[in-house]
Amino acid sequence: MAELYTLGNFTIDDIVLHDGRTFIDTPGGNALYSALGAHVWLERVGLLARVGNDLPPTYLDTLAVFNLEIVPTYVPFPNIHDWALYEPDGTRQFVNHRQSGANDDLSIRAADLRLEQCRARAYHIAPMPTAIQSELAQALKRADNFVSLDPHEWWIKGNETVLLDLVSRIDFFLPSREQAELVYGRDDPERAVCEFARHVARAAVVKLGAAGSLVYDVAQRHLAHIPIYPARVVDVTGAGDAYCGGFLAGYLETHDAVQAACYGTVSASFCIEHLGALSTKTRPRSEAEQRLAFVREHIQLLNTLGG
Repeated sequence: MAELYTLGNFTIDDIVLHDGRTFIDTPGGNALYSALGAHVWLERVGLLARVGNDLPPTYLDTLAVFNLEIVPTYVPFPNIHDWALYEPDGTRQFVNHRQSGANDDLSIRAADLRLEQCRARAYHIAPMPTAIQSELAQALKRADNFVSLDPHEWWIKGNETVLLDLVSRIDFFLPSREQAELVYGRDDPERAVCEFARHVARAAVVKLGAAGSLVYDVAQRHLAHIPIYPARVVDVTGAGDAYCGGFLAGYLETHDAVQAACYGTVSASFCIEHLGALSTKTRPRSEAEQRLAFVREHIQLLNTLGG
C-alpha cells in the first residue's frame, strides 16, 4: 500500500503556448503531476482519481513505468478535456472543451475510497470543487496522518469562509499566488501566508511561480522564502502540483515545513524540464539531492509581519 496518496483528476490537455507552439491530447491532471512530484522522494506513492469513459486505454498503461499505485474509479461520463492557454508572462487559464466531462462528475469522492486506502501516512488533495475537497478532508484526516490541500481557483470566490474553515481541519494549505489573492482579498503574498497560518495546523505556503515560494511554519513561527532551482524551462504545466506532492513527501522525511518546501521546489524543477506528465523522467535520488542542496543554501528567513 502507498504511504502517500494524491487525490484529484486525470485530464487530457491541449496546451497552447504564447509563442504559437501547441501540444494536443497531452495526458495530465493534478493527481498525476502531484503523484510524480512525491515519487521523486518516495517509492510507495499512489493516486486516486475518477476516470471518464473516453480516456484512452493507453493513458493508464503508459503510467506503468512510474511504478505508482494507481486506483481508478470508472464513471459513465466523458473525461475532463482542457485547453491550457498561456499568456506572455507565463500565467495561464484552463478552459474545458465543450464536450468535456464536468469537474463535479470527475472529482474523486469519499464514497469511492476503499478502507485500506484510508490508512496511509499522508494525502494531498489537489484542486477540485471546494465542497468535494471538504468531504475528502473529513474522510481522510486522522490524528496520526498528514493532509495537504491546494484549492481550485474556480471555487474560491463566494466560498472564502468555507475554505478557511476547511483549512483549519488540515495540516498544510498550498495555494498559488493567484489563489491566495482570491482567498485573502488582495495580492499580498507575505501577509496572505501569515493569515493562512493562523488557520492551518502546521504550515501555509504561497507558490510564486518563477519567484519561488513562501512558507510559514506554525510551530517555528517563522516565514521563509524558498527560491526556484534554475532548471531549463520547457513546459510549466503541472509544476505547482508537482511542488505539492514533493512538499508532502518532504515533510514525511523531515517533519520540517521549510525543508519540505525545498523538496517541493526540486520536484517542480524536474516537472518543468519536460513536455507533459508522461515525458517526465524518473531521476536518480542523487540528482534530486544535489538540487536540494542548492535550494537549501538559498533559503531566506523573513520577518513575519506580526503574523
